[in-house]
Amino acid sequence: MQQHAKPCQWLILLVILTVSGLPAHAAEDSSVTAIGTETDAVTPPALDEGSDVANSAEQTGYFPDPADSSEEPAPPNGNIESETEADKSALETADAMVIDMRDNLDRTTAPIPQPESQLVAEYQTAIREAELSGGAYSGAIAEHLLGLGTTLQQLNRHAEAIEVLKRGVHLSRINSGLYSAEQLALLRSEIRSHMAMGNFDVVDERQRYLYRVERRSLSSSTESTQALIRQAQWQRQAFLLSVGEPETQAGRLMIMWDLYRMALNESIDIYGEQALELKKPLEGMIETQYLFAGYRGYQHDPSSSASELQAAAMTNQSYRRGESVLKAILEVNMLNNLGAEQRIDDTVVLGDWAWWFGKFNDAQTYYSEAMTLIEALPEDSTPGLVNTLFGQPTVLPSLEAIRPLPDHGTREDGELVIGFDLTETGRVTNVERLREPEVEEEKAISRLVRALKNTRFRPPFSDGMPVAVEGMVWSFEPVAWRAMAPGEPAPGEASEEG
Repeated sequence: MQQHAKPCQWLILLVILTVSGLPAHAAEDSSVTAIGTETDAVTPPALDEGSDVANSAEQTGYFPDPADSSEEPAPPNGNIESETEADKSALETADAMVIDMRDNLDRTTAPIPQPESQLVAEYQTAIREAELSGGAYSGAIAEHLLGLGTTLQQLNRHAEAIEVLKRGVHLSRINSGLYSAEQLALLRSEIRSHMAMGNFDVVDERQRYLYRVERRSLSSSTESTQALIRQAQWQRQAFLLSVGEPETQAGRLMIMWDLYRMALNESIDIYGEQALELKKPLEGMIETQYLFAGYRGYQHDPSSSASELQAAAMTNQSYRRGESVLKAILEVNMLNNLGAEQRIDDTVVLGDWAWWFGKFNDAQTYYSEAMTLIEALPEDSTPGLVNTLFGQPTVLPSLEAIRPLPDHGTREDGELVIGFDLTETGRVTNVERLREPEVEEEKAISRLVRALKNTRFRPPFSDGMPVAVEGMVWSFEPVAWRAMAPGEPAPGEASEEG
């Protein structure tokens, strides 16, 4: 029995060495851990072909010679023919184990990693070199981190980009101070990645910190003004996305108004009181007041409670503020000689503002003034302008930045077809779904229908008077009701930059 023990032990060792990928002669190397020992196995790091470490490994024999691994070592007695039946049986069992274990390994082989982007690799190399030369907190690293972060963003690897950019912000604060301007680009890029991932609460927190840094670090008045406008745009978008607690939403509009007002004052200091550059903050201010009006409502029951009456007074204040802003825009355009057509448009917008608030007498006064200005134009200069402005229903507000409804058509065979009437005051009534798709998006479609019901229109005018419209038919495609999903602003309402 002892004569057969050695070949069996050799076969078991052969199985282990074959599966591990080591040549048989490596069994004599003291670096191979014996079966049954408690020594922890250490997995060597992956080596790139051609690297110094890889070359060194080849020279020291870390990689086995393929020729050695192909050699079939002879059994201890050197004579296979003299093996007993028990030896042959053990050998066949060992061969089966080798095949089975190799098969299992083949099925669980990890996928081959894809090659890294060349630009990402270059930034990673630059970061390592900066760390070696200046330490882990070297000020030179932040610039490379910004480049790496923006590159990862372009590859839609936003989670990785966020971690890289956060480190950049941290290093900038360490090297240049808590409110250093060096971190602005990093913060803005980080916010863009959080926006792409839908982390709106985090965006809100980072925007607040960004605002504090901007107010303390920006020395240029122009840059400061642009920063104020961007912050106001985020407050608008956060309001539309319902970021935060419900009771904070009205506060966002107040902040939005103050930010645009600050930007207007800075613009006046920079450009003067007649510059066209004033229009950007002024337009933002009227958007804010439209949101105020829509948020609080513009009709109140005379028997309202004290709190509702207070809301009504605030709404009236919103009307006066908005009217003043629109008149300021009209005046700026006139001072810059933008022409009669621009003045007509500005006057119609004033009328729309009054109509939105239910102040129909004021609205008709503005509309009549616009019609008079059109009549004073040369006959061939703007043919059909009266019909364009007043011959058909128009959704309010008519500002590009605030669109209460997505695009629609008038096809009766569209995916979703809705019929409705308009009163002479522009109210939607008698809404009916004439055609609707068989899809699992009923909630989204219902949101779109509700939005249509709550929309105020400028009705068509005939002989200077508003008229009701019956039998209107609008059609919508799937992109329209999907744009009304919760957490998504209506088309045209998203800010330019987070």
